Parts: sequence; structure tokens; C-alpha cells
Amino acid sequence: MIPELYYTGIALIILGILIIVIGTILTILRGGEGEVKGGGVVLIGPIPIIIGTSSKIVKAITILTIIIMIFIITLMILWVKLW
Repeated sequence: MIPELYYTGIALIILGILIIVIGTILTILRGGEGEVKGGGVVLIGPIPIIIGTSSKIVKAITILTIIIMIFIITLMILWVKLW
């Protein structure tokens, strides 16, 4: 296993946990009242199924999905070149 890849994975896990903790703390400090908007993506192969509570959320999730897919494809290409 490549040590850099291992440490990058651990760093991303820690970063994700920190983002969740900070978001939770900010929600508690604000009082927790307000309108909730959300959405999600389910990728079945190359086909994304996108759901959301408003068109603004759906557009944001669509853009985020495209960015993540480009990032993953780039990582796959780089990974193949390392072998």
C-alpha cells in the first residue's frame, strides 16, 4: 500500500468528522430554528438519481455531483498511471 494514500484517507476521514462536529455546534448555537432544505444523490452506475426539496437545492446537488464525478474519474486515471 502507498503510505501517502493511506495518510490522505485518514486525513479526509478526520476532516469529514470535523465538518460534522462544527456543523452540529453551529446549529446548536443558532438555536436550531428555521427552514430545513435538503437533497441527495443516488448513483446507480453512471446514472444519477437526484432528489431535493427545492429547485435551488437540486441545481446545487447536480453541480456538486458533476464535480465529484470528474474528480473520481481523474483519480482513477492517475491511479492507473501509478501502476
